[in-house]
Amino acid sequence: MMRNTHTLLLLVAGLTLAVATLWAQSRTPTPAVTRTQRIELVDKDGRIRAELKTSGEDALLVLYDGQGRLRTVINTESVVFYGVDGKMKARIDAQSLSEGAKENQ
Repeated sequence: MMRNTHTLLLLVAGLTLAVATLWAQSRTPTPAVTRTQRIELVDKDGRIRAELKTSGEDALLVLYDGQGRLRTVINTESVVFYGVDGKMKARIDAQSLSEGAKENQ
């Protein structure tokens, strides 16, 4: 009988602690802003698939394929696409896009 009471008390204490912990976590405010210099998105094998980072005055979004090869770089002025061979395949500049839009008006 004493053993059952002891087990029941331990169970109640454990549940009380679990509920108190969950309650305390739910009361922790979520920050309105997260600040960092770099974010890496990795796949299930730990390979970097995307980076959001700064470089000098630019903010960059860099995308990699499943083999870790650089495929796309997006910054404030351009989008650059790379082939699997690592060579630049295409580049779109904000300057040329805005000039093209003016010509079409």
